[in-house]
Amino acid sequence: MGQRRKYQVIEAALADTRRLLGYKLRAEPEIHLNLKGFDCGWILDSVAWRPGLRVLDVGAGYSWLPIYLAREKHCEVWSVDDFGTWDSDPFWERSRDPAEYIRAHPEVKYVLGRLGEDRGLIFPAATSTASTAPRLWSTCLWLGSPTYGRIWTACCARGGHMLHAIDIAFPTSRGAAHVLLAKLFDVLYLLLPKSVQTRFLFETPLSCVRAALRALGAPMRGVARRLSVVDMVIDPEVAVEPLEFTLNRLLKDGDARTRHFRVGSVLIHVLKT
Repeated sequence: MGQRRKYQVIEAALADTRRLLGYKLRAEPEIHLNLKGFDCGWILDSVAWRPGLRVLDVGAGYSWLPIYLAREKHCEVWSVDDFGTWDSDPFWERSRDPAEYIRAHPEVKYVLGRLGEDRGLIFPAATSTASTAPRLWSTCLWLGSPTYGRIWTACCARGGHMLHAIDIAFPTSRGAAHVLLAKLFDVLYLLLPKSVQTRFLFETPLSCVRAALRALGAPMRGVARRLSVVDMVIDPEVAVEPLEFTLNRLLKDGDARTRHFRVGSVLIHVLKT
């Protein structure tokens, strides 16, 4: 008999409006009609959360999700994030004091640091039975794409679920010609040097999933069918970050150069067997 696979891919897909509306209609907890709302709704819907379940939340920042899992689902929640300590993004400058925030939420075990980059982090990642990352793209953007694979391999133990939602810009955000380039990138991906694959990691949904599954040694069979660049562009059900998100950044951060990009969310759910 062949060696048993270490990872099973439960889902690799794009966020869609039909599911987002379903999460919203349940109204428990309150879900907003944006990508963050979808990501949190999808994470809550994908695992049978139960008391005592150990959870590692990556890059949550000031998210309500780890607090909800701790308070309402009675999970043991560890959340690792640097709260923008090493970042100059205006988002962090206008945010509350992380030390005060952490003191106000003792039900979550917060760890200040960067998963995949900070080797001195102390938390039970090796025994986590579920891991979540509502906005993994943001986490990896701060760290740099070479860290992407290390984040995946650090996330959970045998029998654990990994749930990651990755922001991905639509190819149309940079014009019609870029759609063709993105499609060509996916077609030629396996022939390209690894340096090129890494440099353009977030160019397409498929390249994000390929890099994650390669880091884990997980199977790719059947994944490409659900992550086509063309489908992403023409499918009206694919969820898009609303214009309100860009407006909020413009008003709160005062950056007149802010431009609205059509952004979707790539969902990756993997079970470590």
